[in-house]
Amino acid sequence: MVGNKKLGDLLKEAGLIDDFQLQSALSQQRNWGGKLGEILIELEFVREEDLARVIADNVRIPYVNLFEPEIPVAVIRMIKADIAKKYRVVPFKKEGGVLVLAMFDPLDIEVIDAIRFITGLSIKPALSMGSEISDAIKKYYDGEEVVHRHAKTLFHQSTALPGKMEIIHGSDLMMSKTKEPASPSSFLSKEDIAQQTLTDYKARLDALITVLIEKKIITREELASMIYQKKMGL
Repeated sequence: MVGNKKLGDLLKEAGLIDDFQLQSALSQQRNWGGKLGEILIELEFVREEDLARVIADNVRIPYVNLFEPEIPVAVIRMIKADIAKKYRVVPFKKEGGVLVLAMFDPLDIEVIDAIRFITGLSIKPALSMGSEISDAIKKYYDGEEVVHRHAKTLFHQSTALPGKMEIIHGSDLMMSKTKEPASPSSFLSKEDIAQQTLTDYKARLDALITVLIEKKIITREELASMIYQKKMGL
């Protein structure tokens, strides 16, 4: 749930997914488990920056930049590497007895409670994209050199509707009003667009097959037989 609405409904209202894509993702979630947002990203039905924007705009949870400026070492050490990797979180800032915690899913109460117990601090959840959290863990815990685009740039390229996005920096708080996003085609070549279309088609096909199997309209054995016969020209 995001606020008083389900995440899937919010994404549909924002025009980021259609009902077929939502039902396909929910079907995969029922079969294999996992978080709906991550499944939608995995199926390439929605971009993670668009998903993050919808959550931030509707729940009013601040979005945090994990790279500019760098997070102080003293803050990073508040959570051990194995804990950060297990829960996919990054300690961002300490404000008295409160730890601002960067999370891909800032509504995950179980993770918040676990980090509260481990650190002995009150937890203030903040939002960050999954890829940014992974890169931040590599940078701050594994000592890897990470080249990451500025978070605001990613959001400006988002296809979501423009709105207010609160971006917290380590040294200050600021309200940033996003510009009208450019059309995705202005960033892609014809070859990229063609590849993107093919990828979307494959994702839709995989999702459709999952639904057909779940509803017992076709079995995996029948599907395998059909593919074999097609390859053999039968």
